[in-house]
Amino acid sequence: MLLTAAWRRLLAAAAAVACVWAAVLWVIPSAPKISPAEAPVRVTAGRATGAMAKTGDLHAVVWSGMAAPDGGRFDRFDVNSQPVVAPVNGRGEVAFFATVLHAAGREGIFLAGDERVRKVAASGDAVPGGGALAEFSEHPSPALNAKGHVAFTAQIADGRAPEGIFLVDDDGLRPIALAGDDAPGVPLGVFVGFDPPALNDNDELAFVATVRQEREQHDVLYFWNGRRLQRLVAQGERLLLIGGKMDQIGDPALNNSGVVAFPAAIFKGPVLGGIFVAGARDLRLIVRAGDRVPGEGMILRFSERVAIDEEEGIAFGAYLGEEGNAREAILKSTPDGLSEVAVERGPAPGGGRYAGFGPWPSAAPDGATAFVAALDGAPAPLAAFAGTADDIKRVAAMGDKLADGEAIGQFALNAIAAAGPGDAITFATVGRKPSEPTAIYCRCPRAR
Repeated sequence: MLLTAAWRRLLAAAAAVACVWAAVLWVIPSAPKISPAEAPVRVTAGRATGAMAKTGDLHAVVWSGMAAPDGGRFDRFDVNSQPVVAPVNGRGEVAFFATVLHAAGREGIFLAGDERVRKVAASGDAVPGGGALAEFSEHPSPALNAKGHVAFTAQIADGRAPEGIFLVDDDGLRPIALAGDDAPGVPLGVFVGFDPPALNDNDELAFVATVRQEREQHDVLYFWNGRRLQRLVAQGERLLLIGGKMDQIGDPALNNSGVVAFPAAIFKGPVLGGIFVAGARDLRLIVRAGDRVPGEGMILRFSERVAIDEEEGIAFGAYLGEEGNAREAILKSTPDGLSEVAVERGPAPGGGRYAGFGPWPSAAPDGATAFVAALDGAPAPLAAFAGTADDIKRVAAMGDKLADGEAIGQFALNAIAAAGPGDAITFATVGRKPSEPTAIYCRCPRAR
């Protein structure tokens, strides 16, 4: 099994926090129905968060009950307790997954920005080559770049393939890889399934595919350079310079230089696993289980997803321990070595102490790191933080009042803070009762 993610200890951080991580429901969508794309729907100022705040202020960009582009109203932005991942770019656009009530397309990927929301792709949309998009909910984690292009995985109905990796750019929807296609670089290999992709500003992608080779299945990491798929590394491959074999591979991160960072376990090697780079760099193990962190013991486990910036700084969650003293941490690896961003039981900006962290951190192109943390000794049990390792600031906490007087609600289950350019950050909240909407908040970049 891949090294355990840091978020698993968050659930046991404190009994007072347990109620925050309440389960959420998902309404199963109806059978897909092909329907044409419709024009974007402009956001109207219905409730307090409806009027978009001035650029740079924290505000809700979308919420449950809001009108959706193809008709109906947005319902939920999460599925089956999976983290809500809502990336933001330098134009202040936020990509997100949502289910929609009373609409032909019962779920889809959308883009909020410039005071309106537009559909990127929804269930029922035609797929080039045949079939229609069916469901996004197995891996509802869209990737977004500076151009407003979006990549995602989706299931397909009535097509020649049951699932695929897709990119929506200026030319529309196009498949990058489909289940059932031959898997490049794997003799007799066939694509079976896909994990969420990473996307950079050059419309290049990195993703892990499940590949069937005869009677066995393997994780294989691929890079799409805009023209063809390149196999980077596969489960079971011998690591000649490290020892052992590559085992299960976590979701990759990708920067604009084409450097791919990813966590992976190692089978019968000198260490249990670590964080690798590949793509524009030769395959190399950057951080190992067992590496020491100044003042905090050694790394025992890693989060199952990492983030990379343009200077090849890699942010990740970790579990540190030595001599019975174990704690969670957010760490960053740079060419200068490992540094601590935040450590469990350490002081948190804005008051209190860190009690645990969300599933994984994110990174902005300029190197800022964002994460959600549980807190002890603070007025709020959860808060979002962002900044550089030596200048972390609290961005928002449950109960904080916005400029319009509205209070931020309960953070979403397994909350993720997504960092973007210009100090941008997004996170999601969920309503504890029918009168409280679910929402995605953004502190979007200031106009340049």
